[in-house]
Amino acid sequence: MHRLDLAQIPRRHELRYTPRFSEDYLESLREKGDPLSDAVVAELASLGPITEFHNLLGVVRERAEKGSAVCRRFVEFGQTVPTWADFAAMERGQRLIATFPAHMGLSLFSGSLCGGAVFQKMALITSMTGMLSGDASRRLDETSAMVIGLAFPRAIEPGGPAHELLLRVRLLHSAIRHFLVSTGRFRHPREVPINQQDLAITLALFGYLNVRSLARLGITLTDEDLASYVLLWRYAGYVLGIDEELLPRDIEEQREFFLASLKHQGKPEKMSPATKGVLDSVARSFAGDGPLFPVVQTFLHQLCRYLSGNDYVTGMQLDDLGDDYLGIRAMRFLGRVQSALYHHVPGGSALLYGIGAFGYRRFLAESKRHRDAKGAYRVRTVDHAAYVPQPA
Repeated sequence: MHRLDLAQIPRRHELRYTPRFSEDYLESLREKGDPLSDAVVAELASLGPITEFHNLLGVVRERAEKGSAVCRRFVEFGQTVPTWADFAAMERGQRLIATFPAHMGLSLFSGSLCGGAVFQKMALITSMTGMLSGDASRRLDETSAMVIGLAFPRAIEPGGPAHELLLRVRLLHSAIRHFLVSTGRFRHPREVPINQQDLAITLALFGYLNVRSLARLGITLTDEDLASYVLLWRYAGYVLGIDEELLPRDIEEQREFFLASLKHQGKPEKMSPATKGVLDSVARSFAGDGPLFPVVQTFLHQLCRYLSGNDYVTGMQLDDLGDDYLGIRAMRFLGRVQSALYHHVPGGSALLYGIGAFGYRRFLAESKRHRDAKGAYRVRTVDHAAYVPQPA
């Protein structure tokens, strides 16, 4: 098993910069976007307003075929695999996503999505684009579909659905970056929106922070599990245009970056109590307005606090019912049982994956059936409502 205490949450006063991730270095990351993808979007914008947010990748491929050099470079990038990307070695990490579906979903929602609001500048960019407007359960569906898509064999390889989605998200990031700056909605003397630090923090929310939350929920992972899972997200980060030096080689390295960035950008005291509304909306989608609603609501509130750490959700004003709150104890017990089945029972890992993958396929099919006519969700802009893709 892994030597690092993955379940540990350092107190806020214990956070430190490191020689590799110094304050000056992290500041420099906030000045850098994604040169290749930004150049593509700049060319598209020079031809007229960008309206096909839902099909930027298709537009780029069409322009590449017609001779655009920068679009051709982007297309070629999407077909290039770095020497360190071993898809066979990623399969174990892919399977983990479906092996522990309940814990994975609760970890990513309560710990990463809601707890990640501690990074206030990232949350501000999200609100400025309107991408987190609307129904919270739908936002959860969109994020879930993106992660779930990684759970299936070959999905992450060039041409696979997960790989295609990551390329689309990369172009979407550049389009939003261009939009916010060109319309004057984002003004800063040095920083750019959705910069390299923001991108690497987001990767860590799916990587290190998710692994930490799973450990706190009783899920035990081996070194082999962790290496595969980190490699999977390292490659996802590569496709998303994150600088090579920010792509983690192991969980310790990503933890070091995340904690230094938490010291640099984390503002728990500025988190709004309204953030609880996201938790409440999802609780209502599961329990309605009946007698079960306050039970589910309290569970999600306590889970967010437990996975994030009290120091990092102060502005949300969540009650502290203790780490032995019944719902948390139940999730830890279930995590230990599933971990035992996964590690020690012959055929147990295959059984858990099969059950999870079956549920995931049903979820994706249902999500596809209920998507908008254009397979997209709205993003507010100054002059009009444009469409951007729904991960699916």
